[in-house]
Amino acid sequence: MTSRALRTTLALAGLLLAVTPAWSQQRRGFHERDGAFRIHVGDFRPDGDSEYWNDKERDFTGGLDDLENATFGMDYLLPFNSRFSLMFSGTAYAGDTTQSYRRFVDNRGDRISHDTTLAVASATVGVVLHPFGSNAPVSPYVGAGGGSYFWGLEEDGDFIDFGRRNEVFSANLQDEGVAFGVYYLLGVEAPITRRVSIFGEGRWTQAEDELSDDFEDFGKIDLSGRSFLVGLTWNL
Repeated sequence: MTSRALRTTLALAGLLLAVTPAWSQQRRGFHERDGAFRIHVGDFRPDGDSEYWNDKERDFTGGLDDLENATFGMDYLLPFNSRFSLMFSGTAYAGDTTQSYRRFVDNRGDRISHDTTLAVASATVGVVLHPFGSNAPVSPYVGAGGGSYFWGLEEDGDFIDFGRRNEVFSANLQDEGVAFGVYYLLGVEAPITRRVSIFGEGRWTQAEDELSDDFEDFGKIDLSGRSFLVGLTWNL
């Protein structure tokens, strides 16, 4: 998802949130939920603050901006009361870009390129606070949590072996792992009907892991990033 698409999505979400109070004024009473399912879609942009990403940015074209892409997810909220809820979440993201050596070409003058793919899926538990209650006409909320982040990294294409007279070779390099991470979120929710609400949310993730397998000695990979989400809540 491009930045322009993200801005458009957020603008539409903002418009919906702006007009929702007018809809809700026509209603009498709000549903005190016993639980809620949420689905959401948005945009995830990796931070890339680690040795692996720094080396990639120095040596190759294409940056972290090119890995910005859509993220999808589902949540289940188990309320303690109208203000506090326990939230179980699952999200998925995958981004890819084509990268070329900045200072080297092959013997025909063509770029030496490979495709880089990063995929991250999470399973987390957190706490969400609605200061004015989850059944308010417009309800801002904050939250935090942590859990497991399952990731996969792949580089597929042509590379230079600097130890063998700059020989160009083809390879498919892969690594995967599970990292523990935390997240923080800030959002606002408003009802459309008695049981259905719309929400917009920003979520900040912090996670990293040590690279191994085909990326041995490449240091750590930063899995942190920022998500901007819009979605629907079904109140049970």
